[in-house]
Amino acid sequence: MPKRQKPGSGDARDDVALLVKQSLKYADDLVKIYEAEKAKRTELERVNEKLLKEIQQRQRAEQDLRESEERFRAIFETAPDLIYIKDRALRYTQVNPAMAGLFHLSGSEILGKSDRDLYGVETGKHLEAIDRRVLAGESVEEEGTRLVRGVPTTFLETRVPLRNAAGEIIGLCGIARNITDRRRAPTPQSGDVPLYPSKAMQTTLSRARLIAAQDSTVLLLGESGSGKDYLARFIHDNSERKNGPFFAVNCASVAPELAESELFGHEPGAFTGARQRKRGLLELAEGGTLFLNEIGELPLAIQAKLLTFLDTKSFTRVGGEKNISVNARLITATNRDLEEDARSHRFRQDLLYRLNVFSIQIPPLRDRREDIPLLVKQLVSQLETDMRLSSPPIFDKEVLEGLKAPDWPGNVRELRNCLERALILSGGGRITLSDLGLERVESEWSFFTSFPKDKTLNDVTRDLKRALVEEALRRAGGNTVKASQLLGISRNSLNHYVASLEVNRGGE
Repeated sequence: MPKRQKPGSGDARDDVALLVKQSLKYADDLVKIYEAEKAKRTELERVNEKLLKEIQQRQRAEQDLRESEERFRAIFETAPDLIYIKDRALRYTQVNPAMAGLFHLSGSEILGKSDRDLYGVETGKHLEAIDRRVLAGESVEEEGTRLVRGVPTTFLETRVPLRNAAGEIIGLCGIARNITDRRRAPTPQSGDVPLYPSKAMQTTLSRARLIAAQDSTVLLLGESGSGKDYLARFIHDNSERKNGPFFAVNCASVAPELAESELFGHEPGAFTGARQRKRGLLELAEGGTLFLNEIGELPLAIQAKLLTFLDTKSFTRVGGEKNISVNARLITATNRDLEEDARSHRFRQDLLYRLNVFSIQIPPLRDRREDIPLLVKQLVSQLETDMRLSSPPIFDKEVLEGLKAPDWPGNVRELRNCLERALILSGGGRITLSDLGLERVESEWSFFTSFPKDKTLNDVTRDLKRALVEEALRRAGGNTVKASQLLGISRNSLNHYVASLEVNRGGE
């Protein structure tokens, strides 16, 4: 018979097995919990380590930022250049001590002001026009002169957009260097320009003043040496751009392969030898005037690029891709017949139309002989300085009259060279006709005139009679009897001419 089990023994084993199973499961759960907690602790340690590194990096960044701010503030506070920041309303929000000191104001007194408040309405308008270009995204560099506490001061100034973290333009930053002491000696302004006696030159200067008040392109026409560069500067000095730069270049003296770089500048590597960026004359003339003499000598390819600039007021440097906008006035000049050059395809017809908005014909010296004494005074004054003469040279009336005799095919330039040669030969003392190479033979006296434009026939005849009487008196040493004999008239007739013609009797 089978052995009987004690009551309850099977249940006990089952209970033990269940208990063991539960214990094992609990142990497994503890292991899982432990591993999970360990994993969490590992992740937490990793996160903590990462966070610690980020904190350290942020601390280093903050330290670098503080050091950078300290360096910037040191530069800002101690720089001799003017440094300023404006908001979008073009009000000053920050200025450095150099700028405050220039105006004899504190920085807080300048904050909130505009350029109109500091420089006046006219200059303020000009500066605001430039600032608006900067707020549109351009970087602008210009040279200009403006009054600071009543003193003309010349600045070389750079303005760049100021952006926030999102790249939006929130204002501008500018740096201006005072270069007044380095700027060349000024050319006489409008108030210093002498009144030339000749109607031809009076008419020319009148037209020059008229166009100076506008901002149009000007074409100056005239013979070589007639004073086209002088008139270009005269127009600039009488225009609203007079406080801006004035650059002049003779296109005939620039090698064709360098002309584009000279006018428009180039980027590094644009051609062999172009190691760094160069700003061209157009860019340097920002806010002022560029005078291109002998414009007819420009290569056709450069003429095309110049035409584009006149149409768009922008260009690209040689080897560059970025369009550069420039606010510069163009004055051009030539002694050639550009219309004939255009017909023979040596000059672009479309460029001629753009250049010839307003033209001025400068008279040759032979058509303004009465201006020669005044020109001699001006030129000799310049030569005195250039040649460092110890005493001013002396020109007798006879010598000044003798200078009116030649035709001067080289015009004012030839006259200046003649005067310089005479000063060298004379040693700076009294100038004679021989020094000038104009020694006169008595029998070769002559009278010069041109077809009367602003004079009548009677006026020309009167001038001739006066010149003959004056020459006769000069040859006679002021003796009226001898002078009347030389002229073949009576003494009474001579006296009548002297009185009625207002003859200068300087020979007596």
